[in-house]
Amino acid sequence: MEKKKIIIGVDGGGSKSIGVAADENGHALAVYRGGGTNAYQTGVEQARRNLKEIVDRLETACGGVCALLSVGLPSLDTTADEKTLRDFAGDVFDPQSLILESDACMALEGMTGGDRGMIVICGTGSMALLDDGNSQRVAGGWGYLLGDPGSGYGIAMAGLRAAIRAWERTGPETGLADRALAYWSIKQPRDLIELIYDPACGPDTVARFAGEVFALAEAGDGAALGIIREETRSVAWQAASLLQNAQGVEKVGLYGGIFQHQPLARRLFADALRERLPDRTIQIVNPVYPPEIGAVIRGLKRLGTLNAEKLAALKTTYEKLTEAKGAK
Repeated sequence: MEKKKIIIGVDGGGSKSIGVAADENGHALAVYRGGGTNAYQTGVEQARRNLKEIVDRLETACGGVCALLSVGLPSLDTTADEKTLRDFAGDVFDPQSLILESDACMALEGMTGGDRGMIVICGTGSMALLDDGNSQRVAGGWGYLLGDPGSGYGIAMAGLRAAIRAWERTGPETGLADRALAYWSIKQPRDLIELIYDPACGPDTVARFAGEVFALAEAGDGAALGIIREETRSVAWQAASLLQNAQGVEKVGLYGGIFQHQPLARRLFADALRERLPDRTIQIVNPVYPPEIGAVIRGLKRLGTLNAEKLAALKTTYEKLTEAKGAK
């Protein structure tokens, strides 16, 4: 008996990736969380192995065979060119049935349901992606070394620098000085050097300190609040630079841990964006579908079969699927 054909959408990440299998009618069938697929962090071979595991697990779970694999990768800015596609596919995947886009692209597809719009992502890193129906344009996404304003890493590092200035009395007093000592469990300020420069202390680890900066900002700490204002303003101005030449794009979706868990960041971003574009009617929205479903939507667009019925089916069946897994 011939196995049913499925579309697999994957939201790739540095430490973990989420894949979902759906049939051609838009019914989500299975979900699996696997290893990281960011080639910059894991290397191409490990990223490919982790992706293969996700595909194998999903095929087994729903008794199907993957006819189209649609993947959002954090190591891409936009659609992979032919060489990148073939290099990543290796001898494991068929390039003809593989879609490689940026993870931001898949998040945008999930926000708009395949329509035009903009998404701004602030997690460990940050970037903005706009699709006006004719082309895609990116701002930000430079990575933690070159600078990602509004990101968890950027906010955390700004908080630590403010703490250093307070310790050395070259800047204003701030609760960040004591909070940094407590958070990193150190007794002396200069003990921070060994911790931060330890190769095991990656961007994700540093970025978690952003939560402390937000907590102090909410409590009225001037330095912490100033950091949040400056960081959110910078990423809002990046978004505004894309929107200025994209008439008709009024929906801006916010995604990533900073926006999802910090209402202050959402509010300050919206204020800064509207201040920058006072003559535009900007609607701040939440994505309707998660990025892994956005990847399935991207696959259905490739097949030319995306429609309202399939979008509705994806939403309801994926919600039931994830609720069922959460109950186990």
